[in-house]
Amino acid sequence: MNVITDDSTARLQALDPQQSFIVSAPAGSGKTGLITQRVLRLLCTVEQPEQILCITFTRKAAGEMAVRIHEALHQAANSPRPEDQYQAQTWDLAAAAVERSNQLGWNLTAMPGRLRIQTIDGFCRYIASQFALETEIGVLPEPSENPQVHYQAAARNLLAGLEQNSDTGRHLGVLLAHTGNNLERCEQLLSELLGKREQWLPLIFQAANNQSYFQAVVEQLVGETLMGLESALQPIAGELVELADFAASHVPAEKNSPLVQLQGLVELPDHSFYGLAQWKALLGLLVTKDRKPRKTLTVAEGFPASEKPTKARMLSLLDWSRNNAGLQEQISNALFLPETDLTEAQQDILNALGYLLPLLAAKLDIIFQQQEQCDYPAITLAALQALEQSPDDGAISDITMRLDYSLRHILVDEFQDTSSSQIQLLERLLAGWEPDDGRTLFLVGDAMQSLYSFRNANVGLFLQAQQQPVGPVQCQPLSLSTNFRSRLGIIDWVNQTFNDAFPVQADISRGAIPYSHSVAHKDAGSDRAVEFYGFSCEDKQDYDQIEAEQVAASCADIQSQSPGQSIAILVRGRGHLKEIIPALGRANLSWQAIDINPLKTVMPVMDMLSLTRALLSPTDRIAWLAVLRAPFCGLDLGDLLAITNSLETSGKQPMAILHRLQQLDRERDIALSDYARHRLQSVIPALLQAWQSRGRLSLRNCVEQLWVKLGGPATFHSSTDLNDVRSYLDLLEDWQVAGTVKDWDGFQQAADKLFAAPNAGEAERPSIQIMTIHKSKGLEFDHVLLPGLCKTPKSGDRQLLRWQQHMDQQGQQSLIMAPLGAHDEEDDSIYRYLKYEDNVKTGLENTRVLYVAATRAVHKLYLFGQLKPSKTGWQSPGKTTLLGPIWKGVEADITAGTYVVNQVPANNQGVTQQAGLRHKRRLAAGFSVAYAPVPTLSTGAEGNRKSEAQAQSDSPISSRAKHLGTCIHRTLKQIANEGVPAWSAERLQRLPLTWSAQLKELGLLASEQELRNMGQAISHMLADPKGLWILHHHTQAACEQMLGYSPSVAGHGGVSIVDRTFVEDGVRWVIDYKLAAPETGEQTRDFVRRQIASYQAQLRHYANLYRHMEQLPVRCALYFPQIPLFVEVAAD
Repeated sequence: MNVITDDSTARLQALDPQQSFIVSAPAGSGKTGLITQRVLRLLCTVEQPEQILCITFTRKAAGEMAVRIHEALHQAANSPRPEDQYQAQTWDLAAAAVERSNQLGWNLTAMPGRLRIQTIDGFCRYIASQFALETEIGVLPEPSENPQVHYQAAARNLLAGLEQNSDTGRHLGVLLAHTGNNLERCEQLLSELLGKREQWLPLIFQAANNQSYFQAVVEQLVGETLMGLESALQPIAGELVELADFAASHVPAEKNSPLVQLQGLVELPDHSFYGLAQWKALLGLLVTKDRKPRKTLTVAEGFPASEKPTKARMLSLLDWSRNNAGLQEQISNALFLPETDLTEAQQDILNALGYLLPLLAAKLDIIFQQQEQCDYPAITLAALQALEQSPDDGAISDITMRLDYSLRHILVDEFQDTSSSQIQLLERLLAGWEPDDGRTLFLVGDAMQSLYSFRNANVGLFLQAQQQPVGPVQCQPLSLSTNFRSRLGIIDWVNQTFNDAFPVQADISRGAIPYSHSVAHKDAGSDRAVEFYGFSCEDKQDYDQIEAEQVAASCADIQSQSPGQSIAILVRGRGHLKEIIPALGRANLSWQAIDINPLKTVMPVMDMLSLTRALLSPTDRIAWLAVLRAPFCGLDLGDLLAITNSLETSGKQPMAILHRLQQLDRERDIALSDYARHRLQSVIPALLQAWQSRGRLSLRNCVEQLWVKLGGPATFHSSTDLNDVRSYLDLLEDWQVAGTVKDWDGFQQAADKLFAAPNAGEAERPSIQIMTIHKSKGLEFDHVLLPGLCKTPKSGDRQLLRWQQHMDQQGQQSLIMAPLGAHDEEDDSIYRYLKYEDNVKTGLENTRVLYVAATRAVHKLYLFGQLKPSKTGWQSPGKTTLLGPIWKGVEADITAGTYVVNQVPANNQGVTQQAGLRHKRRLAAGFSVAYAPVPTLSTGAEGNRKSEAQAQSDSPISSRAKHLGTCIHRTLKQIANEGVPAWSAERLQRLPLTWSAQLKELGLLASEQELRNMGQAISHMLADPKGLWILHHHTQAACEQMLGYSPSVAGHGGVSIVDRTFVEDGVRWVIDYKLAAPETGEQTRDFVRRQIASYQAQLRHYANLYRHMEQLPVRCALYFPQIPLFVEVAAD
C-alpha cells in the first residue's frame, strides 16, 4: 500500500543533504525510518562513511538504527525494487548508497561497522580515549556498575579533613554546623550531589562571594513573572484594584494583616522585587492559602455578609479567574517567588560549597584512579575537557580541529533527552563549523516524549534549538504529524485529551511543551478505542486487589477474543505490580516482566547469596541454615531445628554449624529425617571440601563449583533461573578480592540494581509484557493496560544544593543557587522557589510520561484508577498522579455515561484469595552429580568471560543476531518436543507474529525481512531430510540440555548447554544450531571450513562431558537451518 501523508513535504525536505534541521517527530511518526533515509542520502555525498556520525541515547536505539540501515543496504543490493512507495523510496536511496560504496570500495554490506552509530556515552568515551595522550585525562577505565559506593567514599574522605587547621577544615565546620553536626547526614547529602556533578561543577565556581549577582538574577526573575501576571490581569485590573481597596478597608487587621497594607491601592502593584509583598496580598483574594482557586468570600477576605452587592462583584471576578487556567498557573508562580534577599548565612554556605564541592569531585577522581573505574559523568566531563576551547583566546582545541576533518554530518536522535552538558559537548564539537560549508546537523526528537529528567535531560534545550543556533549552526525546524502506529480512535482520544493536559505556552526554562496534534494513518476500527475502569472502594485497602483482578480479566478477554495480539501492562513504579502479577498467575496467564523483579528476590539467587555468605563465615548461622534448607540440600524445618538445638551445649560456646555437620556421621542421637541423613552423606563432603578450598580458588569459582556439586543446576524450573544465577556470579566475580568480598554492603547495593531475566515463555504463544513506562519507550503493543493511574510517587529528597539556569526567550542564561536550610530552620524563600520549580517540572513530565504510555497502543488502550466520591461527583486525583493531568476529559466522559465507576463495598467477597503455598522443590535423597542438567556459566578462562560479554554487548548487530537466534532456538525446541506433525502450515504462518512479540519482549522491533528470514530457516529445516531427522523423536532426546561439570572434567567448573541431543543406533548425537550463512561470494566449502574452525573446540567439550556420563560413542554436528546444511564435526 502506498503511503501518502499530510507531512510528506517535510519528510522530503528532511532529506536535503545541504541543510541542517531540527525535526519534531511525535510518537508513531516513523522517525527511525526518516533518520535511516537521511543517512542513506548522506552516504552519497561523503568520501568515507565515517564522516557521518549518528548519536542516540540508548544501545537499543543504536542497535535498531544500525540494523535498519544495514538491512536497507542489503535489500538494495540483493532484492528487487518494492512496489510500496515508501519502501521504494528507501530502496532507491539505499541503491544509490550501495553504488557509491562499490565505486569507492567501502564494502558497506560486508562491513556495516564502518557506519558510526554510537550512544552519546559511547561517543564521549571515544573522544576521551582516542585522544588520551593529547589531554591530561589519560585513558578512562570501565564505568563502575555501582558508583554510589565511590561517591560515599569520596564524601567520607572529604569530611576526614574536618579537624584540619585549614580552609578545608573551616568550610567543613560551617557545612557541618548547617546540617546539625550530623556527619552521616552530611556525608549522604554530599554523596548524592556527585551523581550530578557534570551539571554543577561548571557552575559552582560562581557560588562563592557572588551575593549581588544572585540577588540581581532574583530581581530580574521577579520582574519578568510579575509583568506577565500584570498583562494577564488587565481585563479585570481596574475592578480588582477597587475591590482590593474595599477589602483592605473592611478586613479586621488581626484576621489578614497583609491585606490591610493594600488600603489606598489605586493601581496594580509595581512589578518589581519591592512590590512583591503587595502582589501576594492581592493574589490572596483570588486563591486560598493552599493556592486553589477561591470560591467563597468571608469577612477574613474583607467582604462582610452585609456587603452583598460588593461581594457579588468580587465573586464574579473569582469565576472569571477560576476558569482561566493560564492565569491560575501565573498566580501560583508569583506566590512562590522569593521575597527576601540572599542572607549572609546563606551566602556563607554557598561560599563553603563553592570551595568544598570542587574538592569533593577531586577526591572522587582519586578514588576512581585507585580503583581503575569511572562513571558516566566522568566520561562526559573528560570529553568536555578534551574539546574545551582555549581560555586565553577562545581558540578551538586541536582535538576539535581533528574531529572537524573527519566529520561532515552529525545526526542526533532522541534530542529531547539531551542534558546541558551534552548540548555543551555538541556545541564544542561544532565550534569550527561555518555557515554553508557543506556540513550539516540533523536533530530529531519529540519534546512531548521527554521523560528522563532523573538522568539530567532538559527538554527546554529542544525548544531552544528550535529558536536559537546550536553553536554556529542554525537548524531549520520541521514537524511531522502522521502517526503510523495507532488507529484513528486512539489518535482522536490522545489529541483531545492531551491538548488540554499539556501547557498552552512554551517555557524554555521549565521545559513546558504545548501539544502537537497527530494525524492517524489507520482507520478508526469498530469498537471503542479507549476504556476507563474506575473503582470507588469503601475500604481503600481493597483497591489494589480489585484492580489486579480486573487487569487479569481484561487480559484474559483479549487473549480469548484476539488471540495472537500483543498485550502490555505498563506501570510508573514496580511497586504497582504487587497484586497484579499474582492475579495473572491465578488466571493462568503467561507473562514476562522486563526489569521488574529485583535479582536478589529470585529464589535461586537468594540461595546463591546464602551459599556465598556461608563460605565467607562459619559463624553466619542464618546463611548456613539457608543453605541446608535450599533445594540442592533439601532439609526440612524439623531437620534444621534438630541441628540447631544440638549446637547448644551447657556452659559452652555454641558450635558452628559446619563443625557440627562433621560429627553427624558419627552420632545417631539427633532426630533427623531419613531423607536428611541420606542426603547429608553427599552434602557434607561437598561443603567440607569447598570450605577447605577457600583461598585457593576465586570466590566465584568456589561458590559455583560447590553449587554444581550439590546439584544446584538440577533444581532449576527453567532456563531463566540459569540466566539469573549467571548474572549473580558475574557480579560476584567483579567484587571478589583475594577470595572474599571486602565491601559486602557495596556488593549488596550493586545486586540491588540487577533485575531477574524475563521468563522464556512458549515459542508459539507470546506472553503478556509487564514493564515500566520508561522501559516501553520506542515499543508498541496491540493492547496497552495502564493500572495505578491514581497512585502518587514517593516525594523527592531534600538536596543539599538546588540550582536553576534560567533562560529567557532570547536564549540568555542566568544562574540561581540556594543551599538547603539549616537543620533546625525552614528553607529560605529562594530554596523553596527552586523546589517549587522542580515540582512544576515534575508535573509537566508526568503528563509526558502518560502521553508516552498512551501512545504505545496500536488497537486499544485501557486505563485504571481509584476514585473518591465528592458532594458533586468525584474528587480530582492528586496533582502528582498520572490521571491528574487528563482528569478533566475523563470526568466529562464519566458524566456523559461513556465510562462507569464501579462502587465496591467494604469486605468485598468477590476478591479471589491468593493460592496456598506450593510444595518445596528438592532433589531426591540419593541424588548425585552426574554432570546433570544446565547454559555455560564458565566458558573458558575466568578473565575472558567479562571481555567476551562486553564485546558482544558493544556490537548492536551481533547482539541483535543473538536475540533472533533465541527465538529460532525456542521454536525448534517446541517443534521437537511436540513433533513435526503437530505443526500445520497455518500454525507455521503464525510464527512471525509470535516472533515479533517475543523480540519486543527483548526490546527489539523486528523488521519484515528479519521475520521472513526466520520463517525461511524453519521452512528449510522442515523441508530438509536431515532437519527432519534432527527434530524426529529419538531415544534419550533433549533440547537445550544443561550439563554441569567439575574442574576434574574441563579444568574449570561450570555448566554448558546443548541445543539438541539424542541417541540413535547406540550413538549419542550432539547437534549445535547455527544461524550463520555464507557471505556474499563465499564458497560453501570455505564457509564450512570457517565454521568448523570456530566451533570444533566447543563440540569436543560437549562430547567430553557426555563421555564422562555414559559409555556410548559420541558424534557431533553443526546444523545451519537457513541454508539448510548438516556438517558433521570430528569430536575425538
